Amino acid sequence: MENNIVTIEKMTYGIDSLAHLDGKVVFVPYGVPGDKVKIEVTEDKPDYIRAKIVEIIEPSKHRRKSPCPNFPQCGGCHWQEMHPETQRNEKENVLNFIIKGLNPSHAYPMEPLPMRGYRNKMELKVAFPEDGSVILGNYSYNSHDVVPLKGCIVQCYENMLLYEKLLEFANKPENRETMENIHTITVRTLGEQQHCTFALKVPTSNEEALAPFKKFFDENESLSRLEVYAEVGNLLTQMRDKKPFFFMNRNWRVSPNSFFQNNIEGAEAILHTLISIYSAYQHKGKFLDLYCGCGTQTFLLESMFEEVYAVECNVSSFQDALAHQKTRTSSKINFICKKAEAIFNTPITKGVIAALHLNPPRTGISQRVTRGLSGIKPKIITYLSCNPMTFRRDAKALKQMGYKLDRVYSFDLFPGTYHMETLGVFLRS
Repeated sequence: MENNIVTIEKMTYGIDSLAHLDGKVVFVPYGVPGDKVKIEVTEDKPDYIRAKIVEIIEPSKHRRKSPCPNFPQCGGCHWQEMHPETQRNEKENVLNFIIKGLNPSHAYPMEPLPMRGYRNKMELKVAFPEDGSVILGNYSYNSHDVVPLKGCIVQCYENMLLYEKLLEFANKPENRETMENIHTITVRTLGEQQHCTFALKVPTSNEEALAPFKKFFDENESLSRLEVYAEVGNLLTQMRDKKPFFFMNRNWRVSPNSFFQNNIEGAEAILHTLISIYSAYQHKGKFLDLYCGCGTQTFLLESMFEEVYAVECNVSSFQDALAHQKTRTSSKINFICKKAEAIFNTPITKGVIAALHLNPPRTGISQRVTRGLSGIKPKIITYLSCNPMTFRRDAKALKQMGYKLDRVYSFDLFPGTYHMETLGVFLRS
């Protein structure tokens, strides 16, 4: 298609930058506000255009050479072509645009966090190029081509050390058959707790087939836990004693399939903010924590309330929460392993609800949860979201119930990407 020249105006909530051409909005991946670029139109719709950059005619002052050797081929990051302060400014602008109609009393500036080595979790896809090697890495943007992670700047140092060991393991000729049966490899490092899990395409209980995994565990002392599983369930678990994960002045258990924030410093910033929010109020009644994960925030807030209920449907996270509670002699939390929808119209939601915390998945809260919330009317609701679009949708529903969006906090938990964490404080009018 014909080449056109446009000036990039701003970023969207996604990989695309935004420009205009012939009165239409143009979405362009990997643009930077201020760039003057030649584009090739790849999709021309009645109300918008999609295009790709074929030449940067005048680079923006906000553009930089990516510090990561894998960008933009690797799909793990989206905005590495921008300076860090530009990334945060654009995220703030995107968030302010998304929540504009909600009329928050105050929206705080985005809290900056380290740009490198912040990711404690790594998910690796497996590919087999024609040269006979094995590649471990991320999918490239908008494709299923696997790009190696060598030199990745956002993964923590310990994960990248194990990545090199996994590459060596994957490319040994005797492990070829083993690798061809692996769908995904996941690594998470929290302090001295380093877990590695292998998801198989086809389950096997054959000792010979599982032997390579046992050998890998034996040869890598950094690992505290290795698991092999398939759709039928767990096939192998190997463990060794390591110091527990120490965070917020406590020891925690976070199992491989449990939820924990990918950015430890970011998680700490969010939790300190939550503590400061709730410390400013007098609370009489119950505290409900829906989608509580391992209960990190529940344990840190429980002393402020008379009764505490924490709900989590992920069995692994639920069990980790119970394990931590056994180490706390004075804990009064009632942990419930159910979907959030199941607690409404039960004794849990009867009586005075002083406060409620929500931390749902990217899809936000369901309509059933929304209907349930309309019947319990807590005085304060805190909502932690990893998706500002579903946050806006759910915030509108809360406003219709009579809540005011009092404050919005945002955290740059994923520098180099368009993702952000948003924390909203809702007060009942």
